[in-house]
Amino acid sequence: MYQHTCIAYVTDRSAKLIHGLSRAANVTWGIKHEAMKTIYKGAILPLLLYGAPVWIEVMKHEFNRRKYIRIQRMINILTAKAFRTTSNEALCILTGLTPIIIKREEAVRLYNARKIRGSQPQEIDYAVEYKNWPHPAEGAIIIEDEDTKDPTVLAQTDGSKSELGVGCGTVIYKGNKIATQITTRLDSKCSNNQAEQTAIIKALEAIATLNIPQNNLRRAKVYTDSRVTLDSLQNPRNHAYLIGEIRKRVATLQESNWKIKFSWVKAHARIPGNEKADKLAKEAARNRLIDITYSRLPLSSVHHDIQLDSIKRWQKEWQTCTKAQTMKQFFPSVEERLKKKIKITQNVSAMLTGRTRAYLHRFKISDNAQCICRQGDQTVEHLIYDCILLETQRSTLRMNVTKNGQWPADKHELITKHQKHLIDYIESIDFDKL
Repeated sequence: MYQHTCIAYVTDRSAKLIHGLSRAANVTWGIKHEAMKTIYKGAILPLLLYGAPVWIEVMKHEFNRRKYIRIQRMINILTAKAFRTTSNEALCILTGLTPIIIKREEAVRLYNARKIRGSQPQEIDYAVEYKNWPHPAEGAIIIEDEDTKDPTVLAQTDGSKSELGVGCGTVIYKGNKIATQITTRLDSKCSNNQAEQTAIIKALEAIATLNIPQNNLRRAKVYTDSRVTLDSLQNPRNHAYLIGEIRKRVATLQESNWKIKFSWVKAHARIPGNEKADKLAKEAARNRLIDITYSRLPLSSVHHDIQLDSIKRWQKEWQTCTKAQTMKQFFPSVEERLKKKIKITQNVSAMLTGRTRAYLHRFKISDNAQCICRQGDQTVEHLIYDCILLETQRSTLRMNVTKNGQWPADKHELITKHQKHLIDYIESIDFDKL
């Protein structure tokens, strides 16, 4: 009962916010669609998703789902500058906003990935638990760009991530000679930052094995081109797993009278050691004969996979949807639509959703479906390909399309390959006079 009350409270509060926005967002004037999307993502969506893992079960009831869909539909209409008769399926595609039911489940999955350890099929790169944090005095990290003292050992480290894989390379110099070279391969879903940090760990492990008597000077300098890593090491509030591992190894080396310093080096600046480490990292990334030694997935990768699953589910629903046939002709693929940046105006919304005289007549908003050119019903196809009143604008569109395609091009090809020219054509139409 409490959960149902929470849903009612959240949806009512969201509705009041949207009604307030509606006074400043009309079809022809007011807040633009980019600003409306920002308001939705920054204010309304967090409100709708707040506490989602707690009341996920009550969303199985259709009346609760309808409440959420209604709220998203309200903001979608304002964002898309569309008629109220436009289906919510078409509105979500037009605005590029994930359907709220799918978004809610995405938020719950992401929460579970972040908070419920051990429930994932593959280990995640969680931050170190606070009970395992080292004492602030342990493993002190000194970052210096310039150091006049020659180190006993110098380490060059680098990471690489590409379509071929993820790897890292480490080169240890003892004096002017290479003491050891290390190649390490990571899981293909690991990040470049993880590769950079793994390379540093491998360098520290290698330094610990060097045969240098304790009574000798033990000074090591580790070079990396990853500013993210250096900033993380300096941040006492950063307790990422790999950063914690670096700190622990530094503390262990310091107990053996090692002085460890880190320094940034510019990447691809033809510095021999850095170039060597970069080459080793690339070789490790593409060499399938090297065993994967690190496979903790970054949360960013987990989030990306969850988002991909949401898009797949959205695509499945979009394919089986019996509404929004005009929009489907423009955007049969959800993923393709999300990659497109489209400035939504009244004209663009009208054309992509099929809001023509024929459409208005079907909903008894207009007396007849015929175009004023008297050559047929005013449909989207008629306006793009046939209306004689638009022949001047169409000739420009046709000329631009035929430069690298054929005319007539279907709606999907027009919006994907000739988007700019199609939008220019749509904006040239005066729908009030047609």
